[in-house]
Amino acid sequence: MTTALMDHQKEGVTFLTNGRAGLLAFEQGLGKTLVAIDAFRRLREAGEAERMLVICPNSLKRNWVAEIGKFAPGLTVELAEGTPKTRRQTFSASTAHVLVTSYETARTEVTSVLAFTTVNRVVLVLDESHTAKNWRSLTSTAMRHFAPRCDFRWLLSGTPVTNTPADLFTQIEIVAPGERSLGSLETFLAQVDADPAASFAKPVLDRLVLRRTKDQCLDLPDKIFSDVLVDLPPWQRKLYDDMRTQMVCEIQGMSGEQYRAFASTALARLTRLSQLASNPALLLPQSPHDPAKFEVLDGLLEDILSVPDRKVIIWSAYVRNIETLLQRYAHHRAVALYGAIENSDRQVLADRFQTDDDTRVLIANAAAAGTGFTLTAASFTIYESMSWRYDHYAQSQDRNHRIGQSLPVNYLRLIAADTIDEAVAQALERKAGMARNLLSDADVGAALSRLSPEEMCSLIATSRLPE
Repeated sequence: MTTALMDHQKEGVTFLTNGRAGLLAFEQGLGKTLVAIDAFRRLREAGEAERMLVICPNSLKRNWVAEIGKFAPGLTVELAEGTPKTRRQTFSASTAHVLVTSYETARTEVTSVLAFTTVNRVVLVLDESHTAKNWRSLTSTAMRHFAPRCDFRWLLSGTPVTNTPADLFTQIEIVAPGERSLGSLETFLAQVDADPAASFAKPVLDRLVLRRTKDQCLDLPDKIFSDVLVDLPPWQRKLYDDMRTQMVCEIQGMSGEQYRAFASTALARLTRLSQLASNPALLLPQSPHDPAKFEVLDGLLEDILSVPDRKVIIWSAYVRNIETLLQRYAHHRAVALYGAIENSDRQVLADRFQTDDDTRVLIANAAAAGTGFTLTAASFTIYESMSWRYDHYAQSQDRNHRIGQSLPVNYLRLIAADTIDEAVAQALERKAGMARNLLSDADVGAALSRLSPEEMCSLIATSRLPE
């Protein structure tokens, strides 16, 4: 490897190789992939490991292949993907030093993965390991089956806790299977309730988790945050208020059993309010008007892009918005990264945005483009709409605030005034605060389901979260 490691990356390599098992919780942009690749290369040279199995989100598979080719060209790498027959043949017959697959494939091909980890001295890498955070999910169950068979177990995540403290508990169980370092899940959660900073778990976390932030490791430009309050025009306000009133009246007329059924789907119902605040055409395709946020976006882009060489990332939670904005800003040679774009094409589009002076706008959703891409050509980021998910929000910020960025990065959030947007922004801020403590707070979906009818009505009517 010819790439010179930074001090924090050297620390990460030592942590992974000496500890054999751990969660590398470097903030996005600090080089977790590079650290894992170099750590594995050193273990191979020392004869301590033979193969590395990387399990990652589907969108990051080819990123791993590219990074290995860049940082460790002496290592061979193969993807386990395609039809079930092809995947199984790859697991059984591949001789590559590194095998890369997705979480979906790993949980489907459990037998093949178990066989691979049994016959080889394997380094198991779970990238974006918070993907396996849900203790009861098939993904988490599969990862906990694989882990005990691997000589080295490395988890990589910039946002290891995105919803509840249980997220961290699950990942520690993968890192240290059978050790029960944190006791049972129930005991751990009870202790966190009494001690939100989890000081009782500090000895375990200090041993098994290496957390580093960009503020600690890099001299990056500032982040500048601004909220742009968007007043809805009368036609859009009426649509929003009508649905809000209808929902409140519906809840007030529910029996206890009916409300319990409603509460379990509250997040989806509130999303309909978010869609009206963003773009009513998401629910009413024949809507003839431009939504308020699109008109505000027009003005912001005109102002920002009046300065030569500036570029902008626009994040939206909704696919139809992305497709509409892509056409709306075609004159800026806008490109888009979202689920409909083939994985193999996404890096090409990201590279175009980075290097083509005429491509000045990137429109994306965080689920598809929040990880794995460097977009430092943009020093302006606009959130047209946001989901409740803190991991998507935090990771999207780090696409352009990372190594290679030389300018202060401006983040503008479009908040439709007196709408559920305000509650979403409040929830994200709460999670950011908790992330600096234990790294998060309660899962939004689960928390919403626990609200009383009175609290739910208050949330919908006032756009504020209960205390």
